[in-house]
Amino acid sequence: MARIKILPQDIADKIAAGEVAERPSAVVKELVENSIDAGATQITVEIKRGGISYISVEDNGCGIPFDEAEFAFIRHATSKLLEIDDLFRIKTMGFRGEALASICAVSDVEVITKEQGADIGARLVLKHGEVVKKEEIACNSGTVMLVENLFASVPARMKFLKKDATEAGYVTDVLSRIALSKPHIAFKYICDGKEVFSTAGDGNLKNAILNIYGIDHAKGVIEVDHMEHGVKVVGVVGKSELSRGNRTRQTLFVNGRYIKNHVVSKIVEEAYRNELMTGRFPFFVLDVVLSPELVDVNVHPAKTEIKFANEKEVYDIVYHAVKNALYNKTAENFQQTSTIEKKKSTGFAPGKNGGYTYEQKEALDKNTVMGFLKNTVLKETSTYALREPSRSEIFEDFATNKLDEIRDTLPKSESVEETNEKAIPQTKSEGELFETDIQALDKAVVSGQVFDTYVIVQKGDSMFLIDQHAAHERKRFEILRRDYEMRGVSGQMLLVPIVMDADGLEMQIVREKGEILENMGFGIEEFGKNSLIIRQTPFVADDEDIKALALEVIEILAEARPLGLLSFEERILDTISCKYAIKANKKLSMLEMEALVKDVEELEREGITTCPHGRPMKIEFTKREIEKMFKRIV
Repeated sequence: MARIKILPQDIADKIAAGEVAERPSAVVKELVENSIDAGATQITVEIKRGGISYISVEDNGCGIPFDEAEFAFIRHATSKLLEIDDLFRIKTMGFRGEALASICAVSDVEVITKEQGADIGARLVLKHGEVVKKEEIACNSGTVMLVENLFASVPARMKFLKKDATEAGYVTDVLSRIALSKPHIAFKYICDGKEVFSTAGDGNLKNAILNIYGIDHAKGVIEVDHMEHGVKVVGVVGKSELSRGNRTRQTLFVNGRYIKNHVVSKIVEEAYRNELMTGRFPFFVLDVVLSPELVDVNVHPAKTEIKFANEKEVYDIVYHAVKNALYNKTAENFQQTSTIEKKKSTGFAPGKNGGYTYEQKEALDKNTVMGFLKNTVLKETSTYALREPSRSEIFEDFATNKLDEIRDTLPKSESVEETNEKAIPQTKSEGELFETDIQALDKAVVSGQVFDTYVIVQKGDSMFLIDQHAAHERKRFEILRRDYEMRGVSGQMLLVPIVMDADGLEMQIVREKGEILENMGFGIEEFGKNSLIIRQTPFVADDEDIKALALEVIEILAEARPLGLLSFEERILDTISCKYAIKANKKLSMLEMEALVKDVEELEREGITTCPHGRPMKIEFTKREIEKMFKRIV
């Protein structure tokens, strides 16, 4: 066995850095939390190459005295703890005094800082944890931290990092949540020279949500403000239309500190029981405020996990807070128009630090979208010159014009209806047998539909129930997969493009995965600071359905792993086919049911018997089984 020995300091520092500075987003988190603890009201973060080559965090906080600047980079040097008892009543974001030392151990760091009221500031340059230069400098009060060449001294760590765009997405996610926790602080975030978001810092959570997630989210939230047994729960929860297919839009704080707690997520979801479909998860931004003595934040190096002294009571209070908010909103029955919707002023200017307020953004979006419609549609369609046309009116008008064009090209002796009669076979009556393309197949008789969901078919000595949604979804899925493998899914241009809100991560995914989206039949581009514009989709549908589909596809791309390429492609194709397949509880005509039966038989010939999720498309009941049920035979 090898002898026990004390590790050299530089090796120990690099090992410790692995717990705190595991990736660029962790570095940004630690630096921004230091700025918050310094009392900053304005924080600007800039990164390049996902934060690997460059991170800058600038604040207007209290700054560091000239003669103490070096101490800030010594391990376990801190101004936030004085005695052991302080560890059990933590009120600051950081407290261990290890973040700066860990960051310096794996990067090149420069700090420019000046204490509030001081005449001169300090500039320090550190290489691998050692101060190589210290000088006086004239600068603003506050601190600027520059971190460059992250992990240059430990290249083995680099192979665990992802693409620059992916790492930038992690930074966006972390910084967005911190900004939501501190709406009284004005945040500005710049990535590769482009501003991703900025918040007004006016203390209004809805305005912070607006500038990070967009106006749809700001308008679609319900306020939560609940106090019980000394525990306060404040923030917002989203209406059902803001739900997602995953939990990425769920943010929880405890005393203003962002944490991860799956139990709380489950508790909130339980409060939404009967409000959301299975597989949908609610949007929320909640802060649980309680005595620091009842919270242990010293259980994880990144401080994202905590322990409550009275867990069950806290969880119960969170449930009551969310349930009451949802109940009160339902009880109002939407009789009162929200204060924000009453304010329709269109004269506005950007808020503090470039962030828009809720009312300003609402007016801005209205002007932007209306201007876009006027430039693309209204200028060519005088019918709608006095008002904004509905989507159904536009499509109806478009279809009518196309029908007139077709009539004009036909010989005078034939009408469109006569031509259609020649082109389309006559529908068989309900009593006739449905002839398939393959003569060897038994003949099938469609008897009808039950519960507006299952098609009843008799074939030989068997009766079948076909799940109309599962069958249609599988057929569409196979068509989409075949098209994708051959040439990509064909998209359809929208007559009126759709503008939708997007956060920084979603914008990043669209930039990075644009080619994949195009191959899937989508035409999605950036449209301003926090918006995307959809010009093309695999199928034409209602605006809200198209928005929902686009978001689901972007979420799948955000979760995609390099080794799961086929898996995520099939997930996207399945999502598209599911969204536009015939739904349950829909009445079908005899022609539609017969076509569905034909599709199922074709799929079965290829050995396919389930929907993409694995559910059966068809269930068989033999004549003998039915007769046994009725005791006709033993």
